[in-house]
Amino acid sequence: MPHFLIDKQIPVRRTMNDGTGSVSKVLSRITPYIPVLSWLPKYDRKWLRFDLLAGLTLAAFAIPDGMAYASLAGLPPQYGLYVSIVAPLVYFFFATSRQAVVGASSSEAILLASVLAVIAAGDPYRYIMLASYTAILVGVIAIFAWLFRLGFLVNLISGPVLKGFLVGTGLVIIMSQIPKILGIAGAPSDFFAKAVYILQNLEYANLYSVAVGITGLIILLILEKKVPRLPGSLVLVIGAIIVTSFSSLPEKGVEIVGAVPSGLPCFAVPDVGIGDFSLVFPLALALFLLSYVELTTIARTYAKTHNYEIKTDQELLALGASSIGTGFFQGFPIAGSFSKSAVNDRAGALTPFSGALAGLVAILVVLFFTGFLYYLPEPILAVLIIAAVISMVDFRGFLRIWSVNKYEVYIALITFVGVLIFGILGGVIIGVFLSLIGILYNISFPYMPVEGRIPGTTLYGDVTRKPAKEETAGILVVRVDAPLIFANSHMLLARVKHLMQQQAVTIRLVIIDLSPSPIIDVTAADMINDLNNELLTQGITLRIANASGKVRDVLRASGITEKMGAVRLDSSVYDIIKAWKSDEQDLTYYSSGEL
Repeated sequence: MPHFLIDKQIPVRRTMNDGTGSVSKVLSRITPYIPVLSWLPKYDRKWLRFDLLAGLTLAAFAIPDGMAYASLAGLPPQYGLYVSIVAPLVYFFFATSRQAVVGASSSEAILLASVLAVIAAGDPYRYIMLASYTAILVGVIAIFAWLFRLGFLVNLISGPVLKGFLVGTGLVIIMSQIPKILGIAGAPSDFFAKAVYILQNLEYANLYSVAVGITGLIILLILEKKVPRLPGSLVLVIGAIIVTSFSSLPEKGVEIVGAVPSGLPCFAVPDVGIGDFSLVFPLALALFLLSYVELTTIARTYAKTHNYEIKTDQELLALGASSIGTGFFQGFPIAGSFSKSAVNDRAGALTPFSGALAGLVAILVVLFFTGFLYYLPEPILAVLIIAAVISMVDFRGFLRIWSVNKYEVYIALITFVGVLIFGILGGVIIGVFLSLIGILYNISFPYMPVEGRIPGTTLYGDVTRKPAKEETAGILVVRVDAPLIFANSHMLLARVKHLMQQQAVTIRLVIIDLSPSPIIDVTAADMINDLNNELLTQGITLRIANASGKVRDVLRASGITEKMGAVRLDSSVYDIIKAWKSDEQDLTYYSSGEL
């Protein structure tokens, strides 16, 4: 494994004509945004054979895969070839991940088709224009997110939501390909309506088409299991084309790709109207969210496996540039591809150069070999899609979530059902909404346990977890297991009052342990001031324990330290109780020296 830093700047030698080092300054400024300028000059020739083999293997998989996903997106197959060229070549310049691959993706393709089919209303030209326009909008959204460093927003989607979405999307995609294998036309787009339509029309299935699909699936599974390093998808495509061209399968009703236009994609501005923005923007936003989730998940996975770091914000820029480039060159929305990245890594890719090589191979295909694709059967494309997404339908993942957290499995299941009932876009919206609601709920209703001293130590912990912890008569210690903000400050106030009423003895000291609370806002600080004033009227002392630096800053600014006296806000619960009992002033608060 080569050891190079993606983000390390290139040393630039000054020349006689560049005494001020202007070239060096320019490169030093742009290198962080175009990482290839940093690592390519240090590229070791020993890596080339690994990247070359990975690039060829990736191209063998990505080319038929891209054609299949173009079909899934409701576009002619050549548009998948265009994506296979432009997306990896642009990503090559901006990527920080060495193994991740961008290109056509199943979930994005089906989401695009489900929405544009309604907007385009059966107009093929308008459909193609809207597809390219959507890709550009996705890229623009990604660039804006990069400019404002919004990459962290992707973390708002929880694992259970993502699992429910992926399982539901996988089933939707598989269901969408079954009519192609059966040779049945006219199936509706809705998941359940499609299932009913298939059952009602099984008697009209084309047996030759079914035989081609089943045979192709069996061959592909055998190749992937027995010879995993062999590009099984390419072998299947070549074999299917040869068999179909020398047989009468097209005359038997087996649908084929037909003529695929040769030539490189041309730069073109999508022919759309101003009103199309409002129609397409919600779709582009959902596609951006989904594609960035997939890309960062892939990039982080391989970075961890191969022990290097990626920059998630830079991946935003890489996704944005790749999407915009794809849209202007007759493509459609892209994403990080789980299957292509796995092929790339399994083939031994060491740098992003392997993806660029795959794009160059795709150029050769569109220039010289598109005629060979004429007899490619549509059922084989459907099989490639099903084989690529079957791993997404991981119902055992629900069982694992159930074993860890029973509440979160309901979120996963709701997202899953939402995808099936309301479609991919509806599932994305439901998933994001549930993620935000989950976060807000946990913050608004935090766990606030009573703490007691662990016998024989100076540490305090939750008494409900181990009742053996010692509570001190007359002292109430409450811990806040969340950021203390406006959404939950009233909960703390109510919790303290409720616990004081439950105590058998009179409370004389109340301690709020803020060790798990990284932040506090003005509302919460005012609440603590109000609580302190109320307790003082009852002769009760209030103390704050284990406050972080940021929390102490807010509390000091609110004036609470003046009312509490000379005490340190970062003192431990044990030290506060010890000082209170002995009435010592050894916890002196230093306005300029507090840690």
